[in-house]
Amino acid sequence: MRTTMPPVRVSATPEACAEIALRAVAIAHATGRRTEELRLPRELTRAVDAAERRATSLARGGGGGAEARRAAALEFLADAVTAMRLAGYGERGEIRELADDAAAAVGVSRSAGEMLVFLRAINASAVEQLAPQTAVDHVLDLLVELGPADGASLWTSSASGRLRCLGQAGEAAATRRLRGAARILLATGRPPLQSASQVRAVAVERWDEPFAALVARSRPAATARLSVYLTEAASALAPVFGREALFERNVARERALVAASERRLARLGCDLHDGPLQEIVAFAAELRLARAEIASLLPHAARELVEEPFDHLGAQLESLDRSLRHVSYAVRSTNGLERPLEQILRTEVEAFRARGSIAATFTVEGDVSALTNSQKIVLLRVLQEALSNVRRHSGASCVDVHVRATRAYVSLFVVDDGCGFDVEAARRKGRLGLSGVLERVHLLGGAVEIRSEPGHGTRIRTTLPRWSMPGETDTTVLYAVSA
Repeated sequence: MRTTMPPVRVSATPEACAEIALRAVAIAHATGRRTEELRLPRELTRAVDAAERRATSLARGGGGGAEARRAAALEFLADAVTAMRLAGYGERGEIRELADDAAAAVGVSRSAGEMLVFLRAINASAVEQLAPQTAVDHVLDLLVELGPADGASLWTSSASGRLRCLGQAGEAAATRRLRGAARILLATGRPPLQSASQVRAVAVERWDEPFAALVARSRPAATARLSVYLTEAASALAPVFGREALFERNVARERALVAASERRLARLGCDLHDGPLQEIVAFAAELRLARAEIASLLPHAARELVEEPFDHLGAQLESLDRSLRHVSYAVRSTNGLERPLEQILRTEVEAFRARGSIAATFTVEGDVSALTNSQKIVLLRVLQEALSNVRRHSGASCVDVHVRATRAYVSLFVVDDGCGFDVEAARRKGRLGLSGVLERVHLLGGAVEIRSEPGHGTRIRTTLPRWSMPGETDTTVLYAVSA
């Protein structure tokens, strides 16, 4: 796991926080769904709306009584808080104020409301999809925001006993006292003597063995509560490290396979450039020479009879040359990975639009700046293959390319209005055009979803988790092959 700086938070609008609190109250008192809009980004608004629908359903499923409605209201509040935090919204103090206001209106004490929202938010299903570092940041952040901690940090030790901080939140979260408490816990397996100290430490286990130390400093008169919060936070973090260990086990093999595949493609691009493309250039020269020699042997009136076939052959040769050069460029285009992904994909879409009569749009939603080179390569390959299929087979007049990025995943959508096809029939016949890149998507833990039917166009969604390993940065890929 890579250590990172604490995430930068953006203040949520007071109107948005007030509206979320009012929605929780409406769920608790069954007064009907509110229609006021949230002043938040579209993706975050969509997540809060989904949480509201889920909570309403939970209230009905619990019998619709007062207790079921209160529980559902707090569940909604926790889901909304999780969505806001993962989207980078809610400065320190705003989330606690939101939880306190909603808890009071729902009929729950302030401390009980904070604890219930905290427990639900650190164990939310959305957290299970996060990269380990993002999940750690989320739990530590809420430990300070909704718990009794002024500062909290997570530590692990190497084989040599050297401590490493995996994450921190709050004020003075990595001081000597907190670091010392973590060292004692990791060295002895027992937390330091508590006495009157406001510092507490608990072990975070991985497969029933202590793996990391979660330490925090409590606010005055809240030390007893801090121990409870730390225990629950450690419990939520334990599966995070289990998932990370499983991921680490396969990452070297996955990266090696992706790299080998890209090297083969790069070699193919070089071979095309140095072989068939040069032969086409030579053949074109020979064709022009043959045309001139034949024309010189014919009467002027008969020359027109041979010019049309030669013109046709010349046009076919130029088309073949353009196609092969496009293929050569496409398979060698990983030498531009130092550019941002948005720029790489936009260039590909613009080149597609310039080569034909199919209109194409490109949009990006979210931040795609932190992807690894392996992830960039796979998304580029999927886009190239999808656009190639649109050009050759779809008969489409328009194709829309959209990238949606969250803190858990990145999705690439390619949607056309073409003739469509029977997906299952194509699979059975082995004619699914994306089969060449599916393996690389799966190697990175992703998935490809293809929806199509004859006469109704095609929608392709490729999704990659945002997990990456230490050292897997923009210097990872390997092959800058010159033309």
